[in-house]
Amino acid sequence: MAITLRKLTERKEIELLEELEGKIWDPNDAIPYHMTLTMSKFGGLFLGAFDDDQLIGFLYSFPGFTNGESHLCSHMLGFLPDYRKRGLGVQMKWMQLDEAKAQGFSKITWTYDPLETVNGVLNIVKLGGIVRTFLPDCYGELNDDFNRGLPTDRFLVEWFVDSGRVARHRTRQAVNVNLENAPEVVRYELIDGIPQLTDISLTHDETVLLLPVPAYFQDVKRADFEIARRWREATGQLFTHYLAQGYVVTSITRDEVIVRYVMEKRPLGDILS
Repeated sequence: MAITLRKLTERKEIELLEELEGKIWDPNDAIPYHMTLTMSKFGGLFLGAFDDDQLIGFLYSFPGFTNGESHLCSHMLGFLPDYRKRGLGVQMKWMQLDEAKAQGFSKITWTYDPLETVNGVLNIVKLGGIVRTFLPDCYGELNDDFNRGLPTDRFLVEWFVDSGRVARHRTRQAVNVNLENAPEVVRYELIDGIPQLTDISLTHDETVLLLPVPAYFQDVKRADFEIARRWREATGQLFTHYLAQGYVVTSITRDEVIVRYVMEKRPLGDILS
């Protein structure tokens, strides 16, 4: 049968989330049912993906409040392995956007690791999110395979649900940034197919900058952990510096081994219009 997406409102549906989280990640890290049920009663938004009657994916959010501004905090999105890479995550995010609008939210926020570039492409290229905030070592030490041994640096994605930018991304009519003469703030070289960082620059002030990172960071970690550590430390320094100077991450370009974050110094209104 076709996969169906719907809002989860019944207790029995909410109860399924704890088991599904355990299957997707680690049973020890699953959010207890009593917490998800409480959140669902008091403003939490839970979306589920079903194959027939089987829950195979979910997305949940809760209201947040930052600097006097309310927004919807998107916390977890996950699918069973057999259902990944089918575009279901994108579909569920657009459903989340429509639900957020109906509830009166103008912005949805969430975090992701800037070196996990598949997530970056989803969040920025496909959905039209932007990044103005870098959170160094956001979660402290985590002992899972993706994070073990490195700072848990994160981007804070802002998704302005009523903006022209997001509307264009939804219809796949996003405006491309002019990258002609945009300098790269990282120098690197490929050795045995692994990008190795050689130098960084913190002195650029052009309107558009490019920040290259490895396209497959987990492969870099497996090949040479110290190379991965240097990428983590350098990108943390670079994003901290340039976002503090008013740059906004607005796009991504890709080739086989390198992903380039596009950073623009423009007024927010211009970026979102």
